[in-house]
Amino acid sequence: MASGAGSEVISIIDADPDLGELLDPAERQRARREAVTRVRHRSPGKWIAVEAFEPDVHHQGFLVIDGLLSREVDVLGRRCVELIGDADVLRPWGWDPSGSHVSAEVEWVVLEPTRMAVLDHALVGRMNPWPVLGLELFARGTRRAHWLAVALAISHHPRVDDRLLLTLWQVAERWGRVRPDGISVPLPLSHERLASLVGAHRPAVTTAMGELTRAGLVSRGEDRFWVLHGDPPEEIRGRGLAAVDM
Repeated sequence: MASGAGSEVISIIDADPDLGELLDPAERQRARREAVTRVRHRSPGKWIAVEAFEPDVHHQGFLVIDGLLSREVDVLGRRCVELIGDADVLRPWGWDPSGSHVSAEVEWVVLEPTRMAVLDHALVGRMNPWPVLGLELFARGTRRAHWLAVALAISHHPRVDDRLLLTLWQVAERWGRVRPDGISVPLPLSHERLASLVGAHRPAVTTAMGELTRAGLVSRGEDRFWVLHGDPPEEIRGRGLAAVDM
């Protein structure tokens, strides 16, 4: 089981430098000093997220500082996976099954060592002088919803190889690293996890990845990470892949 410990504190500005860019230099320094919160560490493994809830401090959720997690939702034996990383905001105990006609099981898995800043009532009070910070944190939820909508659209493509290629390019848009022979996706994406990401069975994914490899569209580097070659498919070209970190 993933574990968390420690009483480390961090400024929300240092937890996510992009937030600091929303403020002028003087206010940025003031926010760095005053808008501080606690840090929670998670090691790889299953995470019983509900145990992290702290009702006495009006715990609203977490801002991921660094690391990688997955939210895995199972409905009647079919699993969907969402990848969550740096700068994402999550409320892992927010699943509310009451009134739903569809039974779903939600499991959280920490894929890489992860640090998360606690978003609680005390931090909200400290951020009051800078409402733009709260608005940006709220916008992070909208970004996750958009990402999931794109993933849902990809999952409707009938061919497994198309779904895989589109999904890998979508993931590369955020996590990819440019190298001489293509774009590396430095994430632990086994065939089984890819199957959950694209809504397919693992044997079908293994077959489709073999076809994509033989076509020269993907390969697996010595580090076991997937590498994308050539240009992104027309379906997603122009969605911001030029912003991939160099």
